[in-house]
Amino acid sequence: MQNIFRNTIKRIKSTYGNIRHALSRLSAWQRKSVEAQPLSAEKHECLNCGTAFTGNFCPRCGQSAAVARFTFRHALSKTLEVWGLGNRSLPRTLWHLIYRPGYMIGDYLEGRQAPYFPPIKMLFLVTAAFVVTQHVVAPDAMERIYDDATTRITEQKIEVSEGEEAYPLKKDFLEGMNNFIDAFDKVTDFFRQNQAIELILGHALFALVTVRVFRRSPSRPKMNLTECFFAQILIASQLMMVSLVCLVATQGSMWLDNMYCMPTWLLMLVLLYDYKQLYGFGLLRTAWYTLKVLVGWWFLMFLLLVCWMGASVVWTAICN
Repeated sequence: MQNIFRNTIKRIKSTYGNIRHALSRLSAWQRKSVEAQPLSAEKHECLNCGTAFTGNFCPRCGQSAAVARFTFRHALSKTLEVWGLGNRSLPRTLWHLIYRPGYMIGDYLEGRQAPYFPPIKMLFLVTAAFVVTQHVVAPDAMERIYDDATTRITEQKIEVSEGEEAYPLKKDFLEGMNNFIDAFDKVTDFFRQNQAIELILGHALFALVTVRVFRRSPSRPKMNLTECFFAQILIASQLMMVSLVCLVATQGSMWLDNMYCMPTWLLMLVLLYDYKQLYGFGLLRTAWYTLKVLVGWWFLMFLLLVCWMGASVVWTAICN
């Protein structure tokens, strides 16, 4: 009996050691950044300014040494670069956002930007791909959700009766709230047509929260607001990719309670994965801070709506 117990303990220790070793190798693989292209030793003459140089780019005007006469292959390559398939590869950036998102975002913020696609341009392209897929897979999903939300908001409008004229403050308040509902309906319709702008503004609020919550992170202390904003834009592109997979898998049925086509618990897991790599906290503390970020985001949204309502009531009172 004692030998069985000892063998069990040894197996548990051995399994635990193997798992730790595998996770350590995975972490080292994730931390490895994109390697720079080797420096060319050939001599070139720049076709743009005529400067003789050695290397990959002209030191005078910056033109690539690879520029040559136009051929079909060269023209195709230049065309694909517009869609992110050239040197600053969109597929490479999206792949890094899947398997090492926090480390990749850290690389970008620290200045290793040449291998990666520009964040805001990437978000617009990924959002366009999502919208096209959504129209093919679940053409009525977005319309149904936005229409339901608009209907619920419109039902809150209150008809101002003639008797309210005797109570000017009450009349101004009711008309102001109705004006707010009308304006909110128009803004919602605008975001329905411009989802990328909705994501940029939504993640700008995330940046306001994360710059405060993660200000003492071990890996990147005192990140400024601009750095947090671009980190959130890269995270938005990653979340859109996850949303695209969820959209195809569920036909849009999981588009319920947030900006993305995924349940909120999955959104929290993705953010936990990103923040753990980006900021370097332990798992439990990162989970707590991720929860604080989401609560802070909802609080800011509520505060903005309250301020908007108040401004609408005040403006209506002034106009009357």
